[in-house]
Amino acid sequence: MKQLFREVNAVTARECREMVLRLVAEGRFEEHFPEVTALRGVEQPPEYHGEGDAYAHTMLAMEAVDDNADPRVFWASLLHDIGKSVTTVFEGGRWRSVGHAEAGAEMVPSVMERIGLPELATDVAWLVRRHLFHFSWNLDHELRLTRNQRKAMEHPLFPLLLKVCMADAEASHGRSSKGDKIRLIAEIYEEEYRTLFTFHG
Repeated sequence: MKQLFREVNAVTARECREMVLRLVAEGRFEEHFPEVTALRGVEQPPEYHGEGDAYAHTMLAMEAVDDNADPRVFWASLLHDIGKSVTTVFEGGRWRSVGHAEAGAEMVPSVMERIGLPELATDVAWLVRRHLFHFSWNLDHELRLTRNQRKAMEHPLFPLLLKVCMADAEASHGRSSKGDKIRLIAEIYEEEYRTLFTFHG
C-alpha cells in the first residue's frame, strides 16, 4: 500500500484517484482511510448538501478534482471534511460542524503517514485547515483586497487551496453560492498576481 502511493507521489491527481477507487472496488478502502469512511451517516444541512451525508459529499469532491491537479489538491479534497465525524451535532434546528476544518487538519498527518506520503502532510493539513477561508472574505463592490487578503494570496499554496475549495463547492448540491465566490476570488487572484496559475473550475 505505501509503495503504491509512493509511486504516484509526484505525478497527478488522476493516478491517485484511480488507486483510491481500486481500493474501494476491492473493499480495502476502509482499512486505509477509516477517517473518511467514518463520514458515512454524518448528516449535513440538506438545503446545502442535497447529495447526502458527508461521505457522499467527500467522494463527489474527490471526483471533482481535475485529472492533472497537484496530488496535494487530491488528498486535501479527499480529507477536507474528515473532522466532521467528531464535530457534527444537531443544534439550533440544523446540523452543524463547527471547527471541523481544524479538527480535520489535526487528523491529516496520521493519514498521510499510513499511506506512505508523510512529506505531503504539512501542505495537505494546511489546505484542509483553510478550506473554508472564503466564508470570511467579504469583498467590497469594487473588488478591492484588504491587506490580509493580499497576504493570504501571496502564500505559495493559495492556488492549490482555490482548487480544493472548488472541488468542495462542486460536490455541494444545494443553495450554496460558494462556487461563485471561489471563481470570483480566483479571477481576482489571476488578475492581481499574473502567475501561471490556471483555474479550471
